[in-house]
Amino acid sequence: MREAKLEPSVIFSYSAGLSACEKGEQWHQALALFGEMQEATLEPDVISYSAVLSAFEKGAQWQRALALLGMMWEVRLKHDVISYSACISACEKGAQWQRALALLGMMWEARLIPNVISYNAGISACEKGEQWKRALALFGMMWEVKLEPGVISYNAGISACEKGEQWQCALALLSDMQERQLKPDAISYSSGISACEKGEQWQRALALLGQIWEAKLAPNAISYSAGISACEKGGQWQRALALLSEMRDVTLEPDVVSYNAVASACAKGEQWQVALALLIQMRKAKLEPDIISYSACISGCEKSGQWQRALALLTEMREAKVNPSVISHSAGMSACEKGKQWQQALVLFGQMRKAKLEPDSATTPGSARARRANSGSRLRRC
Repeated sequence: MREAKLEPSVIFSYSAGLSACEKGEQWHQALALFGEMQEATLEPDVISYSAVLSAFEKGAQWQRALALLGMMWEVRLKHDVISYSACISACEKGAQWQRALALLGMMWEARLIPNVISYNAGISACEKGEQWKRALALFGMMWEVKLEPGVISYNAGISACEKGEQWQCALALLSDMQERQLKPDAISYSSGISACEKGEQWQRALALLGQIWEAKLAPNAISYSAGISACEKGGQWQRALALLSEMRDVTLEPDVVSYNAVASACAKGEQWQVALALLIQMRKAKLEPDIISYSACISGCEKSGQWQRALALLTEMREAKVNPSVISHSAGMSACEKGKQWQQALVLFGQMRKAKLEPDSATTPGSARARRANSGSRLRRC
């Protein structure tokens, strides 16, 4: 256009260019084009501002979005629902729930009725800020202004309840979705399962996993990991192990978190052999066991009095450059106590001190646990 000596029009050319940058998630380009408009003494209109705001929102540039909104006030451009919604969404992506709520309040003051997008962004901002009560309050406000919450609205609300460890509220929202003939998606179910996991409701978590299949939706790795963790907390090692196997059957690759949860469940169930087998499987799957993996296995060995294996695992941890924690040492010392290996227990205690780890009451010589050992008097003298 410039080569043909045609002057770009703010409405048709620049606005279209800004919109293209926004859709392409190119906020840098949108900002440069916006600056070019101002240098050319072209006055951006509400559409231009809204396009740049949306570009900032997609780029999670909440500070720039708020600054641009302020510029609109300075040039006395009337804000619309789109510009506010873009800013609220930018704040949501930046985990700025207070600012998101403030903008929603400003919309009402400006006599602008927030739409579903505005509320969804506000609920999601509260979810990221772990403000489940505020998220539910916004959810209720949608009904008051006669807005129908969609799947995105419900998902944000369920996720907020999950983070707030409110499994009853999460399940209530999930049930309400179905009653209103809204089909929950994989995100809805996964958040519900995670909420049940945090609430130690393993039966309900497994029921939701079953509902995913009934709804002909494929559970994702998050759904399974949450279900496995729920079984671990409920001491259901067989079910946790079955879910891990099921993940592979549906071509989902378990991650370290999944393996750790199953190993921990097996440790609680005194299944030390299974826990050690999982450690081997992790390596075969080219996953590096972490401190939680090793600690779970050591704990399993401790419960079964397998002190030699517990010590071998502690050695293996150091060789793998995974520094044992207080929990790892405590489990190892407890295994030695059960095996009446007081000398080995003292060696581990010395290793803790050398690693500058603060012993707790269970690991300190002279504690109630140590006094129960045959060599308690020697430990106390040390």
